[in-house]
Amino acid sequence: MKKTFFLVLAIAFVLTSTAIAAKWPSYYPQNGFQNTGRVDAVYAQDNRIVIGDISYQMSTSVVVRSLSSKNDSLGRVRVGANVGFKTAHGDVIVEFWMLPSNYEALRRR
Repeated sequence: MKKTFFLVLAIAFVLTSTAIAAKWPSYYPQNGFQNTGRVDAVYAQDNRIVIGDISYQMSTSVVVRSLSSKNDSLGRVRVGANVGFKTAHGDVIVEFWMLPSNYEALRRR
């Protein structure tokens, strides 16, 4: 009886983990985002953006990804949007991932 219970529990865990991982397109990081936050301001003409009250430089070749497109437009990155992003050389953003409005980052312990 205990073996059956643990087998069912293990199968449920594997299926749940697979379902959670499958919610993102393959071009989204499967192990989480380097940084996440809500966009406070976008200064596209200056290649600058403010996320979570922190100002970042954007690479001139910044890549924007959305749930519907592997290569999207910087115009999709708007004030109030939730984003995941990757930086290089400290504060230079090189890649964005658009996140759903109800996205909440998992806390790292």
